[in-house]
Amino acid sequence: MPVLYTDANPKELVYVLEVAGYSSKSGHIYLPALTYIMQAEYLGIIYGISEYINICNKELEQRMYDFDQEASKATGESVYAKVSTPSGETPRPLPPPVAVRCDNEVVVRQLSKAGHIKSPDLRKLAMQVWKMTENLQVKFEWIPSEQDLAGKLLK
Repeated sequence: MPVLYTDANPKELVYVLEVAGYSSKSGHIYLPALTYIMQAEYLGIIYGISEYINICNKELEQRMYDFDQEASKATGESVYAKVSTPSGETPRPLPPPVAVRCDNEVVVRQLSKAGHIKSPDLRKLAMQVWKMTENLQVKFEWIPSEQDLAGKLLK
């Protein structure tokens, strides 16, 4: 199962994405001075999930391209002319489930819908995470700071 580690402070966020078949991918983003810790934690999750979705889409598109190329070679004609439905309606397989691991227990509880989100700003960020993951199986997990790979890059 792919794993996304995130950690943040008010000045920067880090995410580490481990997906089978890829080397670990990490991002280090500096934040504006007005960001506070909870916003930064949410933003780290948003950036990491976006990267995961991009990796999955690139892999799927490459597999589809390879399949189309093989079909073209076998038949001697382009398979693109035979497509009868718009690509928006073409069923695509879903990415594999991902575990999001964070050392901020409050964020994990809120995104797991086990805790109340009082701040309107955080509620908007949580809604963005839920919207991004509505077609994706995500498990939000709290881990101690010592086990957070992103936290080791942040310090």
